[in-house]
Amino acid sequence: MQYTWIVPFLFMFTLLAVCIFALVNKQATEERKDDPTVPKSTLAKDGPQGGVAFLLPLDELRRRRRLQEKDVEPVLE
Repeated sequence: MQYTWIVPFLFMFTLLAVCIFALVNKQATEERKDDPTVPKSTLAKDGPQGGVAFLLPLDELRRRRRLQEKDVEPVLE
């Protein structure tokens, strides 16, 4: 008995399943995106925090690191 047909069959079946899954999720995402009652993501630019609010500007980050380095005493002397 030859089983050479099973690999292409499984490949095509898997590819079809992935495509259907992607299309269904794309449609659900677009419907959710267009719904005004859904809360915006906190990472969204028009969200409640105005984008990635938890990241500090680079200048502020450097300033805080400099302050921390001054306060730290050496472990080994």
